Amino acid sequence: MPKRKPQPPQLDLSFARAATLMMPTTNRWEFVLVGCGGTGSWLAPSIARVASVLQEQGKETAIWFVDPDHVEAKNIPRQNFCRAELGANKAATLAARFSAAWGVGINALGEPFNAARTTARGHDWTTVLIGCVDNAAARKEIAKRLKENSAGSPHRTWWLDCGNTESAGQVLFGSCADKRQLEGSFVGSKICKALPGPAMVAPDLLKARPEERAKSKLSCAEIQLANAQSLAVNQQVAAIATDYLVRITHGGLKRLGTWFDLESGSSRSRYITREGLADWLPAKEVA
Repeated sequence: MPKRKPQPPQLDLSFARAATLMMPTTNRWEFVLVGCGGTGSWLAPSIARVASVLQEQGKETAIWFVDPDHVEAKNIPRQNFCRAELGANKAATLAARFSAAWGVGINALGEPFNAARTTARGHDWTTVLIGCVDNAAARKEIAKRLKENSAGSPHRTWWLDCGNTESAGQVLFGSCADKRQLEGSFVGSKICKALPGPAMVAPDLLKARPEERAKSKLSCAEIQLANAQSLAVNQQVAAIATDYLVRITHGGLKRLGTWFDLESGSSRSRYITREGLADWLPAKEVA
């Protein structure tokens, strides 16, 4: 029997057909970084840098860093802290450091993120909730804030979620909590005004992992040590999330999720097309 001729890998041409995300017109941006540990500590300077550029363009910004934890010896060198900062609150430390470095105001909240404590700003503000947390409970609070805000002021609140395992990770971005909010999201084939939220794309984000359900819960640093995480994985997540932030605020975003694996050196994205969003769009939007 003749050998079957190997087939070339199928090309993904969806990027060429991808629509560009059109964010709401605004001169006021709010960035809320939830979690200032593994990934959040590396992403913090990028948030301050993006805010500085926006302010140079005459736009108003508000920044919040939120984390109840304090810097411990086990956080170094994996997280973006040094030994001189041992014992200090993570959110306050990063806020002071990067506020001074970039000349932007940064508010620090040294407690767990609570949707009830964060009130939505006026309708002319666009809020980006940036999740860099290690547990489902915190993500549920972010999802709650997204759901409440998107119901009252559609597409003014967005969720950029960052996550990782030992040597792989993902970044997801969206604005909607259910399919109804995605109605009319596409304007023709080249413009999109709304995206499914991270919890719609990856429902497991809201499910507690075994170590989270254990009676003696491990901290983020302890989970990282137990899983022998790569020293580079958090910085890679932060680098990808930074590119999302730049494209969110300055235009040109054509994807809603990016996944990577450091061991194989591979990465892939899901692009903003009707086919790519078919699992979440109302049926009449797909046709």
